[in-house]
Amino acid sequence: MNTAEPAIPPARTELLAADLSQTPQVNALLTDLGLGCLTPTGVVSYPGRNKNWAGATSGGHQVFVKQLDGRNGQERLARAVAYERTRAVHGSELVLSPRCLGWDESARLMVFELLPDATSGSDCADRDDGFGPDWCDRAGRMTAATHHLPTDQPEQVEPTTSFLPLTHLEALPLHTFAQASRAELEAWALLQHDHEITDALNRLDSLSARVPRRPSHTDLRLDQFLIRGGQLYLTDWEEFRRADPARDIGSFVGEWLHRAVLAAVPQDTATRLTPGGAMARMTAEIERVRPRIKAFWQGYRTASAGFHPVPDTPPPHDRQPEAGLAARAAAFAGWHLYDRLLAGASQSARLGAFSRAAAGIGRNIVLRADHFTAAIGLEGTS
Repeated sequence: MNTAEPAIPPARTELLAADLSQTPQVNALLTDLGLGCLTPTGVVSYPGRNKNWAGATSGGHQVFVKQLDGRNGQERLARAVAYERTRAVHGSELVLSPRCLGWDESARLMVFELLPDATSGSDCADRDDGFGPDWCDRAGRMTAATHHLPTDQPEQVEPTTSFLPLTHLEALPLHTFAQASRAELEAWALLQHDHEITDALNRLDSLSARVPRRPSHTDLRLDQFLIRGGQLYLTDWEEFRRADPARDIGSFVGEWLHRAVLAAVPQDTATRLTPGGAMARMTAEIERVRPRIKAFWQGYRTASAGFHPVPDTPPPHDRQPEAGLAARAAAFAGWHLYDRLLAGASQSARLGAFSRAAAGIGRNIVLRADHFTAAIGLEGTS
């Protein structure tokens, strides 16, 4: 690994005004923790699905407070707390996260040490010299360390549902159908009418359920990483659970494949490409991001080899990832392209040609994952 300090682009996240008046539990919790109170002036909020407040308290502490919203907010809080408790007892020096200062389960609030001027991994990745192979190597090592965290009470973080929308592959619930955009319905039709891909996803889900499960982030996206002061941090542990480690690896790989597809879209709207020309552009972009995926995978394998086997988990051959991990990770990366397709379709009126082409790449990877591992950077498998 190159030990030179990776380049760090400036933070670009746009901050929003924050309102504390509707959530008095925030300052109540901060006071109980001995941190002081946030004042209405100077408090900001970061974009995201959860309400949050960031700033300096009257006690001089820089804090970030998050409220886990939604119908499953209590469950997500429990998973995040399970991670913090696991980290407190069995934390690895390779797993760096913003320090948790406390929580209030009834109000679904968590308090963290604020990392001022931190840059998200997604912002870094927007620059050619940003989230490069060095950072990806670090991310791979951090992911491996997460997968090797012992858990004293594994039932607290055991997954309860599949990661794949298997019921939606057969038919959409009425409320989902009623709220879907035309592009979303077109995207679901691509999946539901393709029996090869639905059968392959069902097989992947079945196979994934049978492998040894390890503590996992299970929402591993580039925007979950933060860079500050030459350090890489991994945040947002609300989906922490025991799972197939291929899920995390595939999500990270899929993020780069999705970025490659987006980069292939011509910036000039007047440019017209043939299907072959579009595929050639996407292939070239995938080759461009491949060194990052390769660095992540090599970092993951190197770190994994240095850990003792997880309790109650059969030791992998030669202390490398168990057989089939790379192929399952590739399949999850292929699914990630579908997942991003569905997310983008919710904001679109029609499903564009590049979106369909991206689905085609994801389809090929899911159907023939073992043939694509080296092509996308998951090479050197055991």
